Amino acid sequence: MKFIVLSILLLFSNALLAADEKGSYAIWGAGKKSCFSYTKTRNGEDDSFYRNYLKGYLTAYNTQAPDTYRVSGDKDFIAVLAWFDDYCEQKPVHGFDQAIVEFIIEQHPKRHKRAQTGGRR
Repeated sequence: MKFIVLSILLLFSNALLAADEKGSYAIWGAGKKSCFSYTKTRNGEDDSFYRNYLKGYLTAYNTQAPDTYRVSGDKDFIAVLAWFDDYCEQKPVHGFDQAIVEFIIEQHPKRHKRAQTGGRR
């Protein structure tokens, strides 16, 4: 499954070309945690560990993916977190990193390719 998800993501971006020849890469931080752990934390503890990891991951994607200003498109960060809340509720055994990859695959076609005008960011 991981290979399929990574293969699809590679079609969208050159951002993961740093992975090895099998599409594997080292996962650090919150990405090593499960969706179950994410949901448990979101339901009562300080979730800054996950929020900061997610912000950094998406920022890195935005800087590395061609024609991408904001992969989350029209979703603000609250809406992004709601997406992860729903995903992780439905798939608690998935890794948080896998959730992020699936979010990017889903959102990539809806991404903003350039900064929006009129004060909306």
